[in-house]
Amino acid sequence: MAQLILCRYGELWLKSKPVMDKFYSKLISNMHKTLTREQVDFKIMRKRNRAFVDTEDPEKVIEILKRVPGLISISPVLKIDMDLDTIEKELLRLAEIKLKGNKKTWAVKVKRVGTHDITSKEMESRWGFAVGSIYDNPVDLSRPEIPLNVEVRNSSAYIFTDTYQCAGGLPVGVEGTVAALIETEDDIIAAYLIMKRGCDVIAITDNKKLAEKLLRSTPHLEIIEFKKDWTDALKTAIEKHEAKAFVNGENLKTMTDLEKDIELPILRPLIGIDDKKIKEIRTKIFD
Repeated sequence: MAQLILCRYGELWLKSKPVMDKFYSKLISNMHKTLTREQVDFKIMRKRNRAFVDTEDPEKVIEILKRVPGLISISPVLKIDMDLDTIEKELLRLAEIKLKGNKKTWAVKVKRVGTHDITSKEMESRWGFAVGSIYDNPVDLSRPEIPLNVEVRNSSAYIFTDTYQCAGGLPVGVEGTVAALIETEDDIIAAYLIMKRGCDVIAITDNKKLAEKLLRSTPHLEIIEFKKDWTDALKTAIEKHEAKAFVNGENLKTMTDLEKDIELPILRPLIGIDDKKIKEIRTKIFD
């Protein structure tokens, strides 16, 4: 059975409309290329302020999209017409699955776009009363274990309970190109963080298998291999791919004096990030 997945993006809203449109188009392109590479059947639909992916393989698509920079979160949703009685019926069906036989907390949460005869709070009150009259599970309006979410967008409504956090940041390719030295896992983490700021990465490496870990987060990756000396590979990245900066995984404890050998600006994104955060990022990339 096909499943619709609602995709949300974050920082794009901070841009002007022309820039936002450009970034949004790049994000959709990256999603399309990444899903195509992973050989899943899908269709992407662009809506105002949202994107939707229709697929027969939702679990695989969710795992893929969770790693795409530019997406902030995704949710598998049920799309129905904006009809109060129909939505109530579906919420009761969902509540039976999620609340029956347990004491998990719940709440009805409504977000609304467009003009309607009833407010979001009135919708929450109506549907919350309907669910609460059947199930005696405790209500928690702040942090419910089972959020019964309804997103009303003009003449359509989307119902869901599960939300998966994604990479966030900006779509890969909306900023410049950088060269990243990939010799260690810390180098991979540094390159990943720069990718999340919208940069295309040229991977300079003596370990192609390690560098390919970045493919999980980008639709394309240029890899330049070297055996002993990586400086020639860096020259290729500058001349052929117009790399504007150099990235590595050095921190304050391991930092070396590379500036005397490299004319490009050197980016060390791991400086200032504590070990706990680096461990979290490593888990996202390698697990």
